[in-house]
Amino acid sequence: MPEANRRALRTCAERGIWIVPCTGRLVSGIPGEILELGVRYAIAINGGVIEDLQEGRTLDRQLLDKETALAVMRLAMRHPDIMCDAYADGRGISEERYYDHLEQFGIPARTMQMIRQTRTKVPDMLEYISRPQTEVNKVNMYFADPRKRELLREQLKNFRDILVTSSVANNLEINGAGASKGPALARLAALLGIDICETMAFGDGGNDYTMIETAGIGIAMENGEESLKEAADYVTGSNNDAGVARAIEELILSD
Repeated sequence: MPEANRRALRTCAERGIWIVPCTGRLVSGIPGEILELGVRYAIAINGGVIEDLQEGRTLDRQLLDKETALAVMRLAMRHPDIMCDAYADGRGISEERYYDHLEQFGIPARTMQMIRQTRTKVPDMLEYISRPQTEVNKVNMYFADPRKRELLREQLKNFRDILVTSSVANNLEINGAGASKGPALARLAALLGIDICETMAFGDGGNDYTMIETAGIGIAMENGEESLKEAADYVTGSNNDAGVARAIEELILSD
């Protein structure tokens, strides 16, 4: 994290502004340097859960139908060049054939590190997901051939009650229809007694779209997806150029 971002976010926290990570990851995948900013609430799994980290409890949960998850995973598993795993029971689940060979699926080194830190290897993901007590949060896919991503995206249109997004160029993330960052932001704001017009959100990927639309001020990063920038109220600098700090300084701290 650029030091300018850290300073700006800490100043916000000191002024009583909630700093809420909104991520497609599990809560356990949120970097420590983010949590150290005084974070109490987190939106994770693309809006699939809202967590109170201070009290260690889930405030809101939106699941993916189990039979739908199994069908989606079977669809992906027909292709040996597609990596598929799942978030279930609040943790990452992966098979050895994927976990031990992440480099074959075009996954960046930092993402591979995050995946290995947050996944538990199981012999058979389908068998694990099929257990009566298992609750499914999300299915993840990574594509060695980016062209396959569009093929799968089209095939996933045949499924009901799912939401398909992506956070990087070669992945798809499949949540239940109720799991989206924008609605999760609205639900958390309501729980905290905050009018949605008093919220501000930053994003750069496709899974940030509903959040940028929902927030009182939706801010896209300069190096974000073009469709996101078009939907945003404001476009700031890139992730690599402390764009978050620039927007905070211009829109909040200059008051």
